[in-house]
Amino acid sequence: MRITTLGSYPKIPADHGPSVRTAIQRFERGSIGPTQLEQTIRDRTRHVIQVAKAHRLDLTSDGMIRWNDMFDGVVRDIDNVQSAGLLRFLDNNFYYRHPLVRGRLSFQGGVVRWWMTQAVGVSTIPVKAVLPGPFTFLQLSQDDSYHNRQALLDDVVEVLRLEANSLLDTGIQEIQWDEPALAYYPGWDIGEVSETLAHLTKDLSVDQSLALYWGPGVHRWIEPLAIAGFSRLYLDAVSDPEVVPRLSSEQLPVEVGVGLIDARQVKKESVPELVKKLEPILRVQGESRVWLHPNGGLELLPPDHAEGKVHVLSQVRDAVAIAPRNGGRG
Repeated sequence: MRITTLGSYPKIPADHGPSVRTAIQRFERGSIGPTQLEQTIRDRTRHVIQVAKAHRLDLTSDGMIRWNDMFDGVVRDIDNVQSAGLLRFLDNNFYYRHPLVRGRLSFQGGVVRWWMTQAVGVSTIPVKAVLPGPFTFLQLSQDDSYHNRQALLDDVVEVLRLEANSLLDTGIQEIQWDEPALAYYPGWDIGEVSETLAHLTKDLSVDQSLALYWGPGVHRWIEPLAIAGFSRLYLDAVSDPEVVPRLSSEQLPVEVGVGLIDARQVKKESVPELVKKLEPILRVQGESRVWLHPNGGLELLPPDHAEGKVHVLSQVRDAVAIAPRNGGRG
C-alpha cells in the first residue's frame, strides 16, 4: 500500500517558521518587497515537501502554497477568464474567487509550469501537479461570454489539456484532476462525464488521477470512471462511507485511493480502526494497487494537526506492512 496527500497544505506554520499569509499582508502594506515574499513562499513549499519526505510519502503535491484557491493557477494561464468575487467553497468555511469568463478561452501558459518546476527542483520524492477538472470549473465559474454550456465545456477541456501538456517536461510524476463538483452536486449525466474525462486524459504521457471528494455522491462514479483513462481514482470515503463496501466487493481496472483520513476534523484517526477498514479493500484490489490519503486538501486544518494527519498515513502503512507477520493477510 502507498500513501499520498491530495493537494493543499496550510500556508501558516505550526511554529515560528515562514507564514505565507503574513508575508502577503506585509507585502500588500509595503512592509516587504517581492524578493522576501517569494522567499517565504519557497520556504513554505520546501517545508511541505520536507514533511512528505519525513513521513515517507510515495507521492506529494507541493502543498499548493502559491495557489490562492484551486482555480488560481489555471486562471492566470488562461486568457479571457479572471478571478472574481469570493464565494463559499461547497459546504466549507473556506472561500474561493470564482472564475469569471469574459471571452473565448485561450491558453497563454507559463505560471503553473514555473510553479511546478520550482517544486520538483527542491523535492527528492515524486511530485504531482493538482489541476481543477473541467466539470468543477464549469460548475463553479460564471459565464458572461459563451451562454452555451457545451461550447464552454469543450473549450475548458481544451485549455486544461494544453495546461497539462505544458507540465509534461517539468519532472512531475502525476497530474491529479480535482472534481469535487461531481461528488457534491447531483444530476450529472454519467455518459457525458465519462466521455469528456476520457477525452481530457487521452494521449497525455504522464500518470493521471481523478480526485472525488467532499460530497455524498462519490460511490456512483467508481465504476464508470474506472474505465475513463485514469491511472488511479482518489475517493473520499469519509463524506461517502459507501466507498468502502464498493471497493471491498470487486476489483477495479485502476489503482484506487481511499480517503479515510478526515481533512476537515482535527481529531486523529485510530490506526487499528483504519487498518480494519482497509483490510477487505486490500484483499480485493491488491495491496500494491491501493493508496491511502486524506479525503481532501489539508489547508482547512491548523498546521500542527495537518502534519499529524500526514503522520497517521505513515503509521497505517507501517501497520499494514507488518500485518501478515502478525496473522493478518496471508
